[in-house]
Amino acid sequence: MDTVTRNTKVSIAYRLKDTNGHIIEEMPLAHPFVYVHGYENIIAGLEEALEGRKAGESFTVGVSYEKGYGAYRQDLVIEVAKDELQDIGELWVGMELEMYREGDDSPEFSVPEDPKDIYGNRDEDDPEVYVIREIKDKTVTLDGNHPFAGMDLSFEVTVVSVEEPSITELETGFPDESEEDDDDVEDGDDFEGGDHNYNSNGSGRHWR
Repeated sequence: MDTVTRNTKVSIAYRLKDTNGHIIEEMPLAHPFVYVHGYENIIAGLEEALEGRKAGESFTVGVSYEKGYGAYRQDLVIEVAKDELQDIGELWVGMELEMYREGDDSPEFSVPEDPKDIYGNRDEDDPEVYVIREIKDKTVTLDGNHPFAGMDLSFEVTVVSVEEPSITELETGFPDESEEDDDDVEDGDDFEGGDHNYNSNGSGRHWR
């Protein structure tokens, strides 16, 4: 099994760039990203580009925001009174928060238990993710857009391996936890033929 098709478990290394050519995220060959193909658990533009690729193949593909993370939505930028975040503790620009809302009650915010996977495997029942964009005297500006919303992207991808998934992986559509290596990446882990510029949070999960 060496071809990427539906119901295959695929490991990829990638370098993600914006339209200016800046590297904004990376998973090196030594720590590839693993997913089950055909379950819409990665962005549509990348999953479509991977269909039919072979293990060991490298390619570059541009992904428009329509097939990436969608348009940037101004309605997801909200202003919250500082008093509503007093239980959080110290606040800083760039801090990620989860918002819970029950019925007509006011939303509640908390610090994510696993910030490495904050944009990872989430469903409709999970809390919404917001990032602090500005801290004012009495209010805080929060942004619920994905970090790459509204951005056209370019992926440089190497298909590391294509395998048969386990029964559990086929049922859930996600790789077994043991397959997802969240260990920190050592400096010097190279992406094929390029400089190392791994995302500082160690997650490499934002584009799922």
